Amino acid sequence: MWAYLKGKTMQVSIRELKANPARAIAMTHTGQRVQITSHRKVVAELVAPAPVTPPPRDLTDEEAIARLMASGFVAEPATRPFKLPKAVVFPPGPDGQTMSDLVIEMRGPR
Repeated sequence: MWAYLKGKTMQVSIRELKANPARAIAMTHTGQRVQITSHRKVVAELVAPAPVTPPPRDLTDEEAIARLMASGFVAEPATRPFKLPKAVVFPPGPDGQTMSDLVIEMRGPR
């Protein structure tokens, strides 16, 4: 037997809940609490979930990185930028041929 209590609460036994669980769930959709009883003692309560909070506003890249660094998921960037090594320059051969000319010659005609 479904028993209504004061306010928005009702009680139902485990046996009755097994017989008609959809009714208990429907009651939570209307904002009611459903107390589940065993031997006339309340053993559980069925309630609707809390409303979902809206997602946070979109962050700029800088705000997102600052938040990630504050949480420890991202480390701060290095203090000095990475520098590429100097390019290797090959002197021209004895006949004045450069390395580029030699590579083009080795590839042959296209």
